[in-house]
Amino acid sequence: MRSMIGGSARLALACLLLVSFTPSRSVAQPKLKIPPPFAFEQKTKDEAGNMSFGKVTFDHNVHIEKGQKCLSCHGKGKPFKNKNGTSPDITMKAFNEGKACGTCHNGKVAFSTKEIGNCLKCHKVSTVPQPKSTETQ
Repeated sequence: MRSMIGGSARLALACLLLVSFTPSRSVAQPKLKIPPPFAFEQKTKDEAGNMSFGKVTFDHNVHIEKGQKCLSCHGKGKPFKNKNGTSPDITMKAFNEGKACGTCHNGKVAFSTKEIGNCLKCHKVSTVPQPKSTETQ
């Protein structure tokens, strides 16, 4: 009888340890649906009249790979809404004022949007065809 109680206690302890070391995300929880990358509307000039550095495509996966969570940017009091097109102005002026992307991209949390060397981290410059030479040989 004593060995039966000891065996039950060991079994209960083993189950407790197994449950405590199981990852918190169970199989029953749905996997987050991450939106596909999307491009912002391309403007040829910014608010100050400067030529644009090129199209910006935002990819959630890049931020997730850096350890960010959805609630880092989305939620009450956060810079972005959950539905595309409902967030505040997505402009360099807003970023440089610490709004929208500039909330984190300030040089403290993530690279700064104010530093010219960081432009190509987001802007993808399209190649502009060069005019053909009109000179005769």
